[in-house]
Amino acid sequence: MNFIFVLLLVTSLFYNSNLEGRWKLVDFTGFTTMVGSDAFNKLSEEKKLDAIQGMEFVLNNTFYSFQKDSIFFTNAGPDFSVSEKKGKFLLKSDTLIVFESGKVNPIKFFVSSVNDSNLKLRFVRKGGELGPTEMTFERVD
Repeated sequence: MNFIFVLLLVTSLFYNSNLEGRWKLVDFTGFTTMVGSDAFNKLSEEKKLDAIQGMEFVLNNTFYSFQKDSIFFTNAGPDFSVSEKKGKFLLKSDTLIVFESGKVNPIKFFVSSVNDSNLKLRFVRKGGELGPTEMTFERVD
C-alpha cells in the first residue's frame, strides 16, 4: 500500500495537467529578432517576403500535443516542410524534457509560464544555459 502511495506521489510531481491538450505556436521571438536585424533589412523585397511567408508557415503548422506522458508534435520549417514526431515527456520543476522517439539526446525547455490558455518555452542548451528566444503557444483544444 505504501509503495502505491509513493508511486502516485512521484508521478504527480512530474505530471502537469496544465500541459495536457493541443498547443499551437503563435509567437517565436527569434522571428521578431530576425525581422529587425540588419541582415534582414539588406535583403531584396522578394527575399523578405519569402522569409516572412516561411515564418508564417512555421507559426501556422507547429503544434505540440501532450497526452499523459506522451507528446506528439510537428516541426515546421521555413522551407515549407512539416515533420510529425512523437515521444515521451517529463516535467521536472520548471523544465520540460522531451524524449523524441528514435533520438538519443533529449530536448530540454525552460517553462517560462503555463496556464490554461498559454504556454511559453525557452530552449535549454547543452550546458544548461537558456536560449535567447522564447516560443509562445496557445491551447487549441
